[in-house]
Amino acid sequence: IYPVQKSLGFTLIELLVVVLIIGILAAIAVPQYEKAVQKARAMEAVAAVKAIKDAQEVFYMANGSYASSLEDLDVKVDAVLRDFALDGGSLASGRYAYYNNQKGYYVAGSGVHRAGLASTDTPDMIYCCGDAKWCAVIGREKVSASHCSNAYRIF
Repeated sequence: IYPVQKSLGFTLIELLVVVLIIGILAAIAVPQYEKAVQKARAMEAVAAVKAIKDAQEVFYMANGSYASSLEDLDVKVDAVLRDFALDGGSLASGRYAYYNNQKGYYVAGSGVHRAGLASTDTPDMIYCCGDAKWCAVIGREKVSASHCSNAYRIF
């Protein structure tokens, strides 16, 4: 009669299988986490662009022209967000954007058509332009724009 041996631990194969499963799950989860973080940060820029766009429309109704600086608008937005910096250089023409230089794209507002100043190929929308990978993450649909081959409508 042979004595019964109790299992005192895991075999090397069992440990390797567990480590392999954890590695596969991490390889899937980390890129998805990065996309979620980037999308959340981009939504801050989207909210700021939308606030500027709405304030510009109010300013136009009151004054007959668009504001040339953020100080003229009745809105408080930060010029620098976590990963984005505001370019309001042509604010009076209805063009303003938050650029993300790390990822190579920007979130822009267009559609101030009252004065016929905005481009007709980006009608009244907030869109992402630049790096197609990131714009596809934060945008809803791909749109055509002559100045941007990877334009994605956000709103």
